[in-house]
Amino acid sequence: MDEHNIENHPDLMDPDWQRHAEKEAWTGLRRQRRRARRRRWLTISAAVVIVVAAAGFYLWKQGTRPEEIAGNTPAVPAATTTAPAPTDLPDSAHVDLTRPFDKTPAQNWPDGIAGLTIPAPAKVGSFSAKQVGDAQAQVKHAVEVAQFDKDVLEGHHPDGYIGLFAPNARAELQANPPGYVIYLEDGYRLLPVQPRMTGTMTVRPGEAGELYLHVSYVVAYAFDPGSRVVEGPADLDPFVRADADYVVRSGSSWDKGDRGLWLSKSDGYFTSVSCDARKNNRLGPAFADTDFTGSSLTPDPGQFDPGKPVPVKGNCKE
Repeated sequence: MDEHNIENHPDLMDPDWQRHAEKEAWTGLRRQRRRARRRRWLTISAAVVIVVAAAGFYLWKQGTRPEEIAGNTPAVPAATTTAPAPTDLPDSAHVDLTRPFDKTPAQNWPDGIAGLTIPAPAKVGSFSAKQVGDAQAQVKHAVEVAQFDKDVLEGHHPDGYIGLFAPNARAELQANPPGYVIYLEDGYRLLPVQPRMTGTMTVRPGEAGELYLHVSYVVAYAFDPGSRVVEGPADLDPFVRADADYVVRSGSSWDKGDRGLWLSKSDGYFTSVSCDARKNNRLGPAFADTDFTGSSLTPDPGQFDPGKPVPVKGNCKE
């Protein structure tokens, strides 16, 4: 065999070896990015210490205490406008655990289900405005339970969600609950702040006696790091993107067991999560993994903007 044609060596062509090599390369990339982030953080921290020390020395030489200067400086009113939120998660930034969504795309999102924008009820097809309003309330409640209900998040009990659907729809949901029904990873808890959300609901007619309600939204959660060192919000703030079509069926053209709420189709996408937890359909923070990079390896505006198409590749190598 030509020693210069090493890429065609039989050992290198073995599929098991290739999968192993790909996994090792992926893990190495995550380690390298984490180390690079730590070096940047240490460099910035050292620079801040030097600047503060130099300022203190200057004030001491001048014989003026810092508080004397502060006392002669007129107070500046606090800003009344909200700063624009970033469009991606920073690699490294200070994290205030009382305001864990600062410096993230969720910085200015509303708390909980208030972030889902719902149009005013109006007649759609054969559905009256009141029927449309009732259907919107059903879907809103289903989303709220799937994303925020404590019994679902911590207890991993989907019954409260599944019970909202038509009798004939429940068995399939029990066997295959949608991925965006959130179960928190065991051993990890959220900080005492509400998750934040942004998204919209739209309504359109379907076949006779059907009303389609499409929801597209993103939810940000904030995990308590405890004594763990975190380098930025990406380490503890996972984001869940969901797109789903709900269907409300009513009228005599449908069997009694078919009348009510159905889930037509759904897509989910996860950013800055524990890859180990996702293997078991659980949601955990990135810091739960031994090797993690925080933000997604494939930045995409659809991660944080429900108005954009749902991305297809997350920050976990499947």
